[in-house]
Amino acid sequence: MIFSIWIIAISIQVGITVLLSFQFLRYKGNVTESLTSISVVIAAHNEFENLKMLIPALLNQTHENFEIIIVLDRCSDDSAQFLKDPSFQKVKVIEITKTPQDWDHKKYALSKGIEASTNEWIVLTDADCLPFSNRWLELINNRIQPNKKIILGCSPYRSNGSLLQNFIQYEAFVTAYNYLSMSLIGRPYMGVGRNLAINRSFFEEHVGYSKFKSTVGGDDDLFIQTNATAENTNISLGKESMMFTIPKNKWKEYIHQKTRHLSVGGSYSLSDRLLHTLFHGTLLLTWALLPLLILEKILPIMLFYLIVKWIGYRFAHSKMGAGFNYIWLPLVDFMYAIFLPIIAIRSKLVKDIRWKN
Repeated sequence: MIFSIWIIAISIQVGITVLLSFQFLRYKGNVTESLTSISVVIAAHNEFENLKMLIPALLNQTHENFEIIIVLDRCSDDSAQFLKDPSFQKVKVIEITKTPQDWDHKKYALSKGIEASTNEWIVLTDADCLPFSNRWLELINNRIQPNKKIILGCSPYRSNGSLLQNFIQYEAFVTAYNYLSMSLIGRPYMGVGRNLAINRSFFEEHVGYSKFKSTVGGDDDLFIQTNATAENTNISLGKESMMFTIPKNKWKEYIHQKTRHLSVGGSYSLSDRLLHTLFHGTLLLTWALLPLLILEKILPIMLFYLIVKWIGYRFAHSKMGAGFNYIWLPLVDFMYAIFLPIIAIRSKLVKDIRWKN
């Protein structure tokens, strides 16, 4: 009985990997010739050291027409003074000292930044990110088409080689692999606010973040969950289109961050929650039932499972531009299977979830 359940679970995992990896064949990367004015909007809370790296990288972008709006949310560091540099002519600064009680801090800051923007397309990222190349905005511009209102990008993590950072890198890769491939299928359900473009008129037409303004987290995926369709959503792939970020160095910090990310999962549509349950449930069974099975009997099947994932992920990697250290695949896949459900449960139990203190 247990072996039969395990075979079903691992078969579903292999099938999902083949199906999702195949979707990247559909990505054509067609280039739009028109030049669009872009507003890059960033919410920052005491991010002085990160802004020192990010602002020069953004100002070095090849895209010709853009502005940068930095919303300083309750900052007590030197960010405001740094941003007064006269050479930062494209940078507009908004300072927020207090957030209304019925608003989440980050959503309020982003909303104020979008209100202050002067361009039709808004590109969101975070202060602790860095574009992989100076063509980041140019490549987003290339994916803007008349019928598209949302562009999903990829935002992987760098790794210093530690177990924690390799795991975070893998978890972010699988997340991107899932939402980008599902968008190619025609079922966009989330994006990441580190690399996301939204048409401003479309954002305002759908009342921005007001439907979930008090929810901590979800500034990226809840808006996509509510408003993205196969017809209005595009994706931007390739190494030069990526926005990198540095993962957490401590398990406590990562668990806090991931708890916030997963806390909004209950607001997803029923169909998306069922698909997530199928994926994570069968992945959990694939690894959790191993101690109850006979090693000699399951070893070839488990090896086949890992080979399929290695090939599928490598193919997606070649299209996305993002990947991970594949030597770690068995360990990080096991950790992902066990660890993510635990954090998901924690996200339902923790009451005081914050963006920044």
